[in-house]
Amino acid sequence: MTDLPPMLEPPRAVTLLEEVSRDILDRFAEGATLPREHPGVANLTHSLRRLAPIWMIERHLRELSHDGYLRGALVALVADLRPRPRADLALLVARELIDALAPELGLALCRVVLTLPGVEDQRLALGGPYTVANMLLADALLGLGDPAAAIRHYEAVLATDIDHAQALRGWGEATRALERRGLASGQRHRGLALLDGLAELEAAEGLGSDRYELGRPLGRGRHAVVYEAHDRRVGRQVAIKRLLLSGGDKALRARFFAEARTLAEVRSPHVIALLDAQPDHHFIALSLCRGGNLRLALRRGLLSPNDLPKIGEQLCLALAAVHAVGAIHRDIKPANILVRDARPSAPIALADFGLAIPGDPRDSAAQSVGTLRYLAPELRRSRARATSAADIFSAGAVLLELSLAPAPLPPLFDQVDGDLNATALIPPDLPDGWSARLARMLADDPQDRALV
Repeated sequence: MTDLPPMLEPPRAVTLLEEVSRDILDRFAEGATLPREHPGVANLTHSLRRLAPIWMIERHLRELSHDGYLRGALVALVADLRPRPRADLALLVARELIDALAPELGLALCRVVLTLPGVEDQRLALGGPYTVANMLLADALLGLGDPAAAIRHYEAVLATDIDHAQALRGWGEATRALERRGLASGQRHRGLALLDGLAELEAAEGLGSDRYELGRPLGRGRHAVVYEAHDRRVGRQVAIKRLLLSGGDKALRARFFAEARTLAEVRSPHVIALLDAQPDHHFIALSLCRGGNLRLALRRGLLSPNDLPKIGEQLCLALAAVHAVGAIHRDIKPANILVRDARPSAPIALADFGLAIPGDPRDSAAQSVGTLRYLAPELRRSRARATSAADIFSAGAVLLELSLAPAPLPPLFDQVDGDLNATALIPPDLPDGWSARLARMLADDPQDRALV
């Protein structure tokens, strides 16, 4: 089965789940430990009945599997699915089946999950059931020797999260497997899959402007999609960032176009340039970067740790320009640092000012936000207001990650609590004095941080 199953009416979806559940029970019920026979199975059943969160259910499952009662646990889970369909519970069962017990039943259960009411509505939720089901299907199909079918499911994931590392690796492996067989994938380029779910929207509304001719999609987030486009008026390629929730959310719309106002004030070759804003048509036009984001460029070999002095200098210049107009970015991370061209050592440009705010410390909007891995210590410890010093720390964390590549930042950066002594992790012999510069950027005390 190479195509994604269509969304079904709720009764039909539930009927399919009933059929697959019955097949699973027919396979595993005989000899399964019953709740009355083992307290662990009884505890699992009790947790299911009171609709315990999935992490608690998974903990019960792991314990029972470790003690040799996996069959009883699976029967209890599937029995609970029949009267109360839950996508997260079904995927937990599917993963166990795919791992070893009965891959064909696990695949069937994943396909049913994709037809359940509400799952399609969560396709933009990172790590949601739509993504998990497609990843389970893709990885299993690839392992079973069907790369053509796997590609379709990897593309479904990449359509909502273009930087999904596991999906990118799987998509590449599946494509190479087909090429080794002398076959073309028969699929669209993965980037074109980003248009899934947008065709009706574009057909109904278009851009509302004849100036731009839309090309391939470049990325998609929760609330916006970015396309490459041709500006007919001046004959150049641009990036069009379009708000998906075009009319319903006034706060989201205001935040979207606040990004345009911030970009209009900043002057730097290392900050993405605003070229046009069309509030009536819910999009902005930006300068086009062809090299992907910093993490993707590293993965492609366009950049390496040897580029630290140059990238560091450019990122510091970008931040200085942002802070010079009184703005704070609040979300400095590799995904928001774009590479201008798809060539080695191309310059970078800071992008995605959707969380940027004025630098007034009295502004209540300046509360702590951003990505935990790159968050300054003072923002981890309390709900402090973001400052330019917090941006400097985030930039230092990005550059530290670049200096350590291909190794990731240590796990301590992903913890809310605990002492984050980032300066102790700086390599001592970075070129051009960057060990000392990173030490200033990553200082624990915001007053001690500096870009130079």
